[in-house]
Amino acid sequence: MPHVTPLQADDPMRVGRYRLAGRIDGMPSSGSIYLARDLNGGEVTIALLEGDWTAEAAERDRFSQEASAARRVAPYCAARILASGFDGGHAYLVSEHFDGPSLQELVTAEGPWEGRELEALAIGTATGLAAIHEAGLVHGEFGPDHVVLSPEGPRVIEFGISPPYGSATPSADMRAWAHTVLYAAAGEPAGAEALAMLPEPLRALTARCLSPDPSDRLSARSMVTHLLGTGIPPEGILPEGSRRAAAAAPREPRRPAPGPAAPPRRRSHRTMAIWSTVVGIAVLVLAVPIGIHVAQTASSTQTTGPKPTPTASPSHSSRPPGPSTVVPADLAGTWSGQVSQTGPTDVFTVQVSLTAGAAAGTVSYTSTSLSCSGKLQAVSDSPGNLKLDQVITQGPCLGGTVTLSAGRGGTVAFSFHGKSGPSATGTLNKAS
Repeated sequence: MPHVTPLQADDPMRVGRYRLAGRIDGMPSSGSIYLARDLNGGEVTIALLEGDWTAEAAERDRFSQEASAARRVAPYCAARILASGFDGGHAYLVSEHFDGPSLQELVTAEGPWEGRELEALAIGTATGLAAIHEAGLVHGEFGPDHVVLSPEGPRVIEFGISPPYGSATPSADMRAWAHTVLYAAAGEPAGAEALAMLPEPLRALTARCLSPDPSDRLSARSMVTHLLGTGIPPEGILPEGSRRAAAAAPREPRRPAPGPAAPPRRRSHRTMAIWSTVVGIAVLVLAVPIGIHVAQTASSTQTTGPKPTPTASPSHSSRPPGPSTVVPADLAGTWSGQVSQTGPTDVFTVQVSLTAGAAAGTVSYTSTSLSCSGKLQAVSDSPGNLKLDQVITQGPCLGGTVTLSAGRGGTVAFSFHGKSGPSATGTLNKAS
């Protein structure tokens, strides 16, 4: 659970014009996350991004451009990026600070959602995605751990993939949205079998976003429009969505009055038993060069491909690997195919082997210039996405996070993000 701890001896006291007040642990983000205060004493969140890329002028310009794009996201149910910059050898992002649990924490602690609160959650999360999409960005890894229940309602955090989107698209975000709504209604990861738990029209609208054909899915704005009903002018859709989403804001539990015990009933999230400090931080995935990159050695020319690094860590999940996260049946098997790397550009043949119910698997990369192999450890299984921590055991490749998403026709979408270097994406096919 995210919480604030004292600054460590090697932490800075200030970043830019912000004074750091503590370290925030447990967030699904790469880099160091801090609670800070601005010049007026207001609380903000700062993500300090590390990597050799900050020494390159082109990458610094790219980061600044994407941070500027993120600041264009309208303030409707999405965490706002307030500022960005460079401090020494680090880039940093400043975002809104929220008090409240994540949707994943709340459902785990209190069980399924229903009724008006479930509908408000659906409206709020769709509104947040609409604000992100209309700024020209996509989320790419949306799920229950990327929704914060603030006192004002749900807030979508950790977005910022700009064109070209690759396998992360607005329609893919909406399929992940549908799985997130079903997760809240069922109290656990669920598919189309949980649609019966939803009221109409939410049931029919969610079913459309589960379609394997992206063209069948509603856009985020269209989803909000349908959920709100008629009579709202186009310019008022997102503000009204944000207003109605406030019904999903959590409240601290009330102390029960003396008297006979009430009969057991289905838990509502308003009987909340947890209250944690959670921040909204939009990680600019493509702004930070975080993929598969081989360093130049004294005895050879520079090559490209996944490279090991002792500082690499999962870029979008801070939960430690463990037996609670295992490979789902639909992603089990041996998968292979080509993935494309950007900045520098290269193409690799990737093979991933996973066993249903197991917590670990294997991965290998080959190209005309290198060969690598390593282990994969499942770290997060949010609806529609399995994230695995990659540790290279042989060859000059990076550690980092592999994300697999089930696709159409027996395929999976593959993406890799490390802590330095470019990224890689592609489609893998199941071996016969």
